[in-house]
Amino acid sequence: MPTIISVTNNKGGTGKTTTVFNLGAALARRGFSVLLIDLDAQCNLSIAAGVSQPAHHVGELVLGEATFEQTLVKKPQYHLLPAQRVLLSYEYRVNNEPDSGHLLADVIKDKDYDFVLIDCPPSLGALTVNALVASNYYIVPMQGENFAYIGLDEIQKLVLKIKKRMNPDLELAGILLSMFDLRTKFGQMVYQKLVQDQRLKVFTGNIRQDIALMECTVFGQSIFDYAPESRGAADYNHHCEEVLALVGKTPKIPV
Repeated sequence: MPTIISVTNNKGGTGKTTTVFNLGAALARRGFSVLLIDLDAQCNLSIAAGVSQPAHHVGELVLGEATFEQTLVKKPQYHLLPAQRVLLSYEYRVNNEPDSGHLLADVIKDKDYDFVLIDCPPSLGALTVNALVASNYYIVPMQGENFAYIGLDEIQKLVLKIKKRMNPDLELAGILLSMFDLRTKFGQMVYQKLVQDQRLKVFTGNIRQDIALMECTVFGQSIFDYAPESRGAADYNHHCEEVLALVGKTPKIPV
């Protein structure tokens, strides 16, 4: 069975797609088989993967309107279950299905991948619930800015409900400081508040601001292909090693 990780934050622009895309690439470089899932109607992950007009999308898959094989897009480094703009209307339909929180888990839990990474929408609706119910772990990319901690508290409340009712094994992999500037007083304040909170785990490495990380997805390349010597590549390599240590897996191919 795969290790399934949701990357979630109910605020947009925190680096969810960038993290799924580049963490997936880092895992693939280490010899792991990787499935990426785009649950965001903005389709940023699908577009970054060069799949802007898929024949079928993940909303159709979870509602039984398309098979896994029909929906799957195979890329050389990873496989993808893409999104389309109509996914928002499918979220409403998912919410009205019996046992609605388990639909995604039912179609991916037994698939033959080492890792499944899920790019969640910037909300805590039915699709995010499905992602968390299906997952072993979740990562919260977070910026050092106003209201960031409030959004994190809302995610934690949802996770407690999911652990109690649907997925008792769900664990926080860690808070990933993304585009975080520890040189500012506000950034230092948010960081100290995070690390002092006994309920939370914070990854030791953060993702520094790097224009190459913004550019690479535009060109449909991971940071390792686009700018392998960049800060972004170094940061996501370190993040990948932290994730592997957490889940207890060693690289199949040395990097």
